[in-house]
Order: sequence, then C-alpha cells, then structure tokens
Amino acid sequence: MDFSSKSPLAFIRQVLLSFALLALLPAIPQAAADKNHQELDGKHAASLLQFKGKPSPPPHGVEDIKFREFFKMPIGPRGLEPTDKLLGLKGKRVRIFGYMVNAEEPSAGPFILAPLAVSMAEKEDGPADDMPATILFVHIENAEGLIVPHIPGLLKLTGTLDLGNREETDGRVSAVRLRLDPGLSKKLLVGNHAIRDRKT
Repeated sequence: MDFSSKSPLAFIRQVLLSFALLALLPAIPQAAADKNHQELDGKHAASLLQFKGKPSPPPHGVEDIKFREFFKMPIGPRGLEPTDKLLGLKGKRVRIFGYMVNAEEPSAGPFILAPLAVSMAEKEDGPADDMPATILFVHIENAEGLIVPHIPGLLKLTGTLDLGNREETDGRVSAVRLRLDPGLSKKLLVGNHAIRDRKT
C-alpha cells in the first residue's frame, strides 16, 4: 500500500484502522498451534503399550489398581471420595490397564487413560464430553513437547501414582496421574529427541 500521497493524519488513521482490523481477527486455533509440535512414533508406542492376552502377575514392587478402585461406591453426598487403596498407593509404583482417550484435537503433553474407549470433544466445546469420572492423566518423562497419537485397544501401563488437583497443559484439572517408569519413557522416546531438538 502506497502512503506517499497521504497526509500524516490520513496515514495515522490508516495504521489505526489496520490494527483495529487485526484485533477483530479470530485467534489462531489451538490445533494449528499444536502442529508446531512433533508427534511420537505411533507404531512404536503401540508396540510398547498395547496389551493382548491374559495378564500375568505384576512385577515385584508393583501393585495392580483398577479404575473401579479409585473412588468409593456408591457416590455419597460429598461426591467422589478416594478409596483407601488409592490413597495408600500415592507415590508408589502401580500397574493399570485402560484405553487411551481419543482426542479430536490432541495436545502436547500427557494423554488420558480411561476404563473404556471414549472420545474427547474439540477444545472449542470445553469440557462438554462424555468421559467417565475415573480417568488418569499419563505423563511420559521428557515428553512435554511431544504429542502422543491415539493408540487404539487395551493398554498396559506401569509407573508411579500421583494424586492431588493439578492443571494440565490442555487446561483440564487432573486428580489422578501416572508417571510412566523412566525405562518405558525412554523406550517410547527413541528417535524423537533429535527431531524435537531441530524444531525452530
């Protein structure tokens, strides 16, 4: 645009109008922003996490916990209350089986595990989804900048149980978290460090 023939006042008006128009533009969708993140190798992750067959006893020093053991049933007037088992396993290594929540717009950072296969609505819909109350946020060590693609089927995860309300990177508040074992985290990240380090 040529401003050479415009008076200083007209030029200032044109600049202010341009800024006003920019302010009216919608914000960049989160999905577009997330495209700047690298994705974990889905096939490699599936080969490590998917489970088929009959479960064997948990490894030494690891205790199994089921989603139905998270909260006391039936739900009372105080709402969801953690069970003694859940509270007793805080900070300890556990094993759990579940399904990765299929997010329509996945975010970088932890993924969500649920007792059944469910989908999570787009971010624009807010928390308007059908996820059960018993969900688990799964944190992979050193994977904060990576998106974990959806892995279908039953998953078997082992890690340290963490409790207490905390805001996650996607804006949701988690009450129960699993920090994957460091060894499993390293296996999941094979081949991804160099890709992420080159990202501008």
